[in-house]
Amino acid sequence: MIKHLEKLRGFNSMEQITNYIEKIYSNTENLYIPAILSEGDFIKGIEADFYVKLVLKHKDISIDKTWLTSNLSFSLPTPDNIHNITPSQLNELFIHNVIVYKNYKNSSVYQVNPFFTVTELYSENDIKQFKYVEAYFDEEYQNEKGSLVLNYQKENNSEHLGILKNFLAEFIIHDEQKYEHVYELVAEFEYRNKNHSKLLENQKNSDSMYLEYSHNEKYGLYLRGSMTVPFSFSKTNARSIKVIDLGTGKARNHNPNHYNGDIEEGFVVFSDEVIKLLKQDYFFYDIEMIEKKQLDNSVLVDYFGERVVFWEAEYNKLPTTLKDKIDTYNIVPNDNNYISKAMFSMQLDVSINWVNDLEPDKKLAYAIKNHMFLRAIDMDLNFVYPQNEEELQIFISSIEKLTQITLEEFNSKTEDVQNLLRIRNNNQSSLSEVHLKSLYLKYCFAVYNKYKEKFEWI
Repeated sequence: MIKHLEKLRGFNSMEQITNYIEKIYSNTENLYIPAILSEGDFIKGIEADFYVKLVLKHKDISIDKTWLTSNLSFSLPTPDNIHNITPSQLNELFIHNVIVYKNYKNSSVYQVNPFFTVTELYSENDIKQFKYVEAYFDEEYQNEKGSLVLNYQKENNSEHLGILKNFLAEFIIHDEQKYEHVYELVAEFEYRNKNHSKLLENQKNSDSMYLEYSHNEKYGLYLRGSMTVPFSFSKTNARSIKVIDLGTGKARNHNPNHYNGDIEEGFVVFSDEVIKLLKQDYFFYDIEMIEKKQLDNSVLVDYFGERVVFWEAEYNKLPTTLKDKIDTYNIVPNDNNYISKAMFSMQLDVSINWVNDLEPDKKLAYAIKNHMFLRAIDMDLNFVYPQNEEELQIFISSIEKLTQITLEEFNSKTEDVQNLLRIRNNNQSSLSEVHLKSLYLKYCFAVYNKYKEKFEWI
């Protein structure tokens, strides 16, 4: 992970190096741009290192030195006389590190400068790897959603910390800004290499760049500088997915501003491969997905056959990081089987009896959700079709423990119960996935009916 050092070694002029640093920021099409880059080891090993950090400065302040502010620090400005502020005090007021250190259990961890985190859209979650503050930037419909603000990677002597462009766009001058911002992005860098030949000094200092350069036989090349860098940002939330329009039944482009179903509605259809991704963060209960970390957050979902279907408005509520993972599984089916009978009954017929139209597993899930949900999720119980016998075995064991309804209460002479007993007892039966799904649904149907006998309130 020393890709930048490898590039820098091949340059022979200051201009080539500063142009390369500018391209690091102008060429990125990712969600993140580098807030900190640290590669190599000057003292030993490869005898070279490269370091970059980001700073925000007011557009009216010229760059007349390098290292405009101390590395990874922040402080409350305290000028003695606000009516006679010196240039250095002005810098203290209007130049800020993007990333600063936070003292956590006697360890220094990276965090976004607290001056930028007062917005309600920013929410801290945890300290990750004793290295950085995990936080989310929430531009989305549900609480505690959004994208990770920082993206951290470390490998050997290299450390890369990316920052979310959407988050920075709240403060930095760019073409699509909603309000008139006053801050520019500045990269402050240091490049040292004991084995790099002298550079052609063809880059002059200006209001937007300041460089310090030296070269000697003992320490080799030393180049340090501060320079404004471009911030390219285009805020389009439209996803590259197809939506089946409810009115026309034809595929159309995604509408990212649709959250309530009151405007053009449609279906976003995925292959069932997304289940393994969705169930990492969500519980599936009847026709809802419930977020594991925030149980108040849920979205409607249809899961039947070999597809998963969201209303477009519900899909739009999902966090961007999750959409990035599942969008590749978006499909446009050849048939019109987009919606289950229960979902149709609830959403389009507005029937109070929609529960009666649920599939057996979803009907059992509905009962458990309403009467013993917290116990169920403590067991990580999820209602999705089993992909193999092990998954069905875990499901049966969880249901038996939760409901106290065992397979022995059913007719053990039937082939289905015998197969279920073999699976529960971890004896291989080599059933096909189709047969497993059928057994799963029959099992849920039987448990639900037994459940009703035991508990009259269902």
